Amino acid sequence: MAGLLSGAAAAQKTQYGVFAGAQYTSAHYLLRDKKQSTEGKPGAHAGVMLLIPFENRLVFTPSLYYSGKGYKVALTDTSSLPGIDAVANDVSLHSIELAPLFLIYMGKGTGRPFVQFGPTVDFNFYGRERVRLNTGRTVDRQMRFSNNDYGRITAALLVRLGYETKKGLVFGAHYSHGAGSLNNNDYGPIIKHRIFGVSIGKWLTHR
Repeated sequence: MAGLLSGAAAAQKTQYGVFAGAQYTSAHYLLRDKKQSTEGKPGAHAGVMLLIPFENRLVFTPSLYYSGKGYKVALTDTSSLPGIDAVANDVSLHSIELAPLFLIYMGKGTGRPFVQFGPTVDFNFYGRERVRLNTGRTVDRQMRFSNNDYGRITAALLVRLGYETKKGLVFGAHYSHGAGSLNNNDYGPIIKHRIFGVSIGKWLTHR
C-alpha cells in the first residue's frame, strides 16, 4: 500500500518506516464500451516509507512496496485478450509500487489524524490467469506482458485517511483508483484497478 505517515515536521528531519496491510482488489472492466461484471479478490501489501518535512503540516511521504491484487470477470463478448474463446477470467497479479504521496496533518500535538494523497505507479513483475473457455475447459497460465498483451506498468490515484500516535505507530485506510489500463492490446478491454485497503506502520526513526 503506500507510504503511511508520521513524523514531526517540527523535527525537520527525514524519517524512515515500514508498513504492511490487507486489501480487497477488483477492476473496472470495459469491453467495447460495455461494463463487464467483476468480483474482487483479497490481497496484501508491505513496504518501506519516508517522511520528508516540506511546509508546516504538509509533508512528502514517498513509499515503495509490494502489492498483490487481482480480479474475476465474466465476459459478455469476444475479445483478443484474454482470448476470443474466453467467457471468464480469474487474474492474480504481483507488482512493485512506487507512491510519491503528500500528507497533511489535520491537528496539532503528538497524536493526530491525517489525509494522504497522490499518484502511484506499479510495475507488474508476475501474474497468472485462469481463463474459462466457451467449451467449458479452463486454462491456467502465466500472464504475458508485451505491447500486444498485458502492460507491465500501470498508474493510479490514491487517497488514505489515518491516524498517527505519539509513539510513531501509523494506522490508515485507503482507496486506490486505477488511471491506466492493464491491457496494452488495441482491440482488447479497458482494465483499471480498484483497491480498498487497511495498513499499520511504524516510523523507525520517530522524533
